[in-house]
Amino acid sequence: MTKKKFWIVIPTILLPYLALFTLATVFLSTKIDFFRYIMEYVFGSNALYLIGTFILCCILTTILNIICFAFSIYNKWDALSLAKTMMIIKLIQIPAYVLIFVLGIFLAITIFTFPFSIGLFLFDCLSLFLTGALVVSAAINSIKQGLFKLKDILWIMILQFFFCVDVISTIIFYVKLKNIADNSSIQNVTFSNA
Repeated sequence: MTKKKFWIVIPTILLPYLALFTLATVFLSTKIDFFRYIMEYVFGSNALYLIGTFILCCILTTILNIICFAFSIYNKWDALSLAKTMMIIKLIQIPAYVLIFVLGIFLAITIFTFPFSIGLFLFDCLSLFLTGALVVSAAINSIKQGLFKLKDILWIMILQFFFCVDVISTIIFYVKLKNIADNSSIQNVTFSNA
């Protein structure tokens, strides 16, 4: 994925952190001046506007991911650079997911905050789907580029939609893809020197 194409996945990177910011604004607007200012002057002291804005951001990010998925397969983006980008995105999102998981458990304690816990779970599923779909597109492109066969990486595509193992399988996929790319470049240099 080139730098010109990278902008399309920036909302995907920021989405988990936006979820944390939304929660912090809802729960800390009475305690911390920064969040009070955001709630009063940006959202007019109405949490529904804040949550609506967050939902709108989720919808826009989903649309951008669908466009990115379609373009990456149709235009046959380089599988290695796409896999590297998705691995970096998944690693950047780990702290946000850990906090969201802890907050989800904490918010499940009372009946008043339980809906937030359900919302966080649904959000995690959406975010997992968004990043997983782009890794699947990298896998499809690696098959189109003749680097893998479907039976060799089908497990990577499936694991993209399960929590925690998605990150591990993305790293494994990138390392395997890089090794194949490095080996093919070494062979090309050897043949050209012969």
